[in-house]
Amino acid sequence: MRGWTGQEGHERREVVRALLHTPVLRRESRHRRLVDQARRHEKELRAWFDRQLGWPLVVERDLIRLLKIPEDPGRYPDPIVPTSRQCALYCLLLAVLVDCGGQTVISELADRVTALTTAHRGLRRFDATLTRERRDLVAALRLLAEGGVLRSPREAGVTADAEQAYVAGRGNAVYDVDHRLAASAVVCPVPPSQADAPHGLLRVSEGDLGGGGRTDTELRQALMRRLVDDPVVYVDDLPSNQREYLSVHREELVAELVLGLGTQVEARAEGLAIVDSGFSDIEFPAASAVSVAALALADLLAGEAAPGQTGSFIVGNDRLFELAGLVAEQIRRVVPNIERKPVDGSVVLRYSVPVLMQFGLVDAHEDGVLVRAALARYRDPSGRGVRVTGEALLLFGQDFDAPDPRSVPTTSRPSTSEGHSDGTTD
Repeated sequence: MRGWTGQEGHERREVVRALLHTPVLRRESRHRRLVDQARRHEKELRAWFDRQLGWPLVVERDLIRLLKIPEDPGRYPDPIVPTSRQCALYCLLLAVLVDCGGQTVISELADRVTALTTAHRGLRRFDATLTRERRDLVAALRLLAEGGVLRSPREAGVTADAEQAYVAGRGNAVYDVDHRLAASAVVCPVPPSQADAPHGLLRVSEGDLGGGGRTDTELRQALMRRLVDDPVVYVDDLPSNQREYLSVHREELVAELVLGLGTQVEARAEGLAIVDSGFSDIEFPAASAVSVAALALADLLAGEAAPGQTGSFIVGNDRLFELAGLVAEQIRRVVPNIERKPVDGSVVLRYSVPVLMQFGLVDAHEDGVLVRAALARYRDPSGRGVRVTGEALLLFGQDFDAPDPRSVPTTSRPSTSEGHSDGTTD
């Protein structure tokens, strides 16, 4: 890492950030420059990903592929995720694409999926005569397209129209197939043919779930995977061995992140987080009705902390609904509707809480919500609804055990899904 200086270091960091955001970079896309950079710095990049994250890097002439496996998938839920049926169809499509030529159409894929599911009694049969099944198939096809496995030989708008026509039962759509990407679209330590259940794909043994037996290298990689994938890493949420490793090697891990990503890392007693708007795949606060409501609710929830309180605390269901009602009153004049529904307390709760959970600001709790330390960043101490700068924008609020870091207005939330990615890095 000492050699990551000047223009060479800048180019390597650009590629690292891009791959953590979008695991597949193709020469024929807007990532052409990054593909060339990755090939120039292949040796150094392979070494960085291998040492810091334990993720293999595939470098080809026209394709760069990071085989990333999240340390704790699903810890921070995305409100827009594929359904279980769409995920199943995604895998079934990958299975049937093996026997397809370089170009195919939806109707051919639907026939192949139907035949496959009919032949195996353990699989739910795909029924192309049902609108909901066709809709789910198209959703899975779009995930494959976003991952580069399928490409439209025509304009994207034309393909989208053709897909909608197929859902309506009167059209079709054409795709080019990238068989190389199809073969590696599902990334997991255990080959699917050797896993006895879906959860068995992600872990080699029970010992890898965070219990004893991990080497120092594995512990470092586990923590680094959390840090680059999760919006916030709370010390209290870590397994005991990772927590102990972090207490000794915190400065080293932060230094590796800063040098490898060219980013800022906020380190507090409660945890760590990358704070970098350019590294995030989701913006918060954002210019949307849901974001306005979520920000207003975050402000009120942060105000529920007792004087001098610094840790997590619970806000009960009754009080939570009262606060949501106050938010509805505050924002109704400027945000009369959320997702086409008139703003009231129940609507605010329905759409705001998942956003706050997504960024690690609150957790679900049987009695209401568990407010986490990072929520203090979004509190408006002036009480006038005005966003302030400086200390109030720090992720964990008041400093307890670390020097004040520089602040930026957006928490990092890199893409963790292999099936799709959001935002841009290039």
